[in-house]
Amino acid sequence: MLDEVWARGQWLLGLLVVQSTSSLILERYEALIQEHVVVTFFLTMLVGAGGNAGNQSAIGVIRGMATGEVGQGLPAMTPVLGKQVLVGVLLSVLLSGAGYLRVSLSGGTPADCAAISTALFCIVFTSVVLGTLLPFALRSAGADPANAGSTIQVTMDVLGVLFTCLVATAVLEALPG
Repeated sequence: MLDEVWARGQWLLGLLVVQSTSSLILERYEALIQEHVVVTFFLTMLVGAGGNAGNQSAIGVIRGMATGEVGQGLPAMTPVLGKQVLVGVLLSVLLSGAGYLRVSLSGGTPADCAAISTALFCIVFTSVVLGTLLPFALRSAGADPANAGSTIQVTMDVLGVLFTCLVATAVLEALPG
């Protein structure tokens, strides 16, 4: 039991440290958040969608590895990644459309809707691609590919906050209202 606690604890501690970097990003974009509070209203939706989409991709690859349907190395990764890029685009379109509608229904301006839905597109697409690649990367580094699930969640929490701040800044500066 202690061996399991040690192995899992090390991984979780590392993820905790990585996840804490999102506070540095939010601190850097404090003015954006103060001026556009709507960003904070939807931040958990955004990072949650990224983590969930990436986790689904990672689980698909991990299951394929466990059953032998997905082999090792670049030759095995290429067709899986190709399919998931298309899946990522389609999911991103679907979810960003739903995100636009959700922000609109809550009284967000068209600029708010555009900022949140564009960030959601970027987050979901990136998450699907990284969630697909991560089990391959972990296995090739000698780590358990099953750790991809928790790792993609944390990675997308941090990247989701970063993408939201970057995209919201760009969109809200470019669009009136």
